[in-house]
Amino acid sequence: MPTASSGPPVTESSAPAAAPPAPRSTGSPSAGPGSLVEAVNRVDGLIGAGLTAGEIRADVGLDLRNELRNLTAAVGSGRNDLAPPVARLREKVTVRLGEGGISPAYAERLDAAIAELGAARV
Repeated sequence: MPTASSGPPVTESSAPAAAPPAPRSTGSPSAGPGSLVEAVNRVDGLIGAGLTAGEIRADVGLDLRNELRNLTAAVGSGRNDLAPPVARLREKVTVRLGEGGISPAYAERLDAAIAELGAARV
């Protein structure tokens, strides 16, 4: 059975103020969620974590990082179509998984992060 509150009634004037709106993105490719820089850093971080955990062989980590550098160099030189380098990177993960150079769990995580990279703002 509900009971009456002993405190003063809440009115619009006594309600807490709404939080200010979140700051808007500047549109810079290096700022904000979904940026290319953040997506590349996520993939690189996953590679590093996999290497540290022994879930990615050292030669495979080097190979994947080289592909990641090639992707960023291509974008830096004005090529904004991420589809071809992202497809190459995803293919490398698949091949290296088949070779036993990446654990299935890390291959899945890398593939998901690389897919997000493909959707990043350039």
